[in-house]
Formats: sequence, C-alpha cells, structure tokens
Amino acid sequence: MRFVAFFVQSLLWLSIACSPTLIGAFIGVMISLQSGEVYSQYVPLWAAVGFLIGAYWAEHVRKTIGLSHFFGRLLGARDTQKKTK
Repeated sequence: MRFVAFFVQSLLWLSIACSPTLIGAFIGVMISLQSGEVYSQYVPLWAAVGFLIGAYWAEHVRKTIGLSHFFGRLLGARDTQKKTK
C-alpha cells in the first residue's frame, strides 16, 4: 500500500511541476522561431528553467499544505455562483 501512495504522490508532484515546464518549453519555441533557428538550444534550456521553477513550486506545496489537499481545493473550487430563487 505504501508503494501505491508513493506512486500517487509522485504523479501529483509531477503534475504540479509539469505546467511551468510546458510554459518554459513554449517560451523556448517562441524564442527559437523568432531567431530563425529550427534546431536551437533555447527549447531545452527554457524547459529546464521551467522544470526548476516547477520543482521548487511542487516542493513548496508538498511541504506546506500537501499535494492531495492542494488538488482537492483546485477540484472543489466553484467558479460560478449558484442561482438562488
């Protein structure tokens, strides 16, 4: 059972770290296209910077409020208000 819990926590950690990584890779692609180079080192460089930021953020969330509590609050958030009649 501990293995399953560790696996789930690892996936939650990676899902937090993944979003800044994708943003960094997107920035790298945009810079690469702007400079006119098709094969550029900007994409992996910016993706690595995004992953470092994402890893820091995921560790901060894990140590302060917990990964499952963080995602529980995200999924339980109501974006619209209920209509009362």
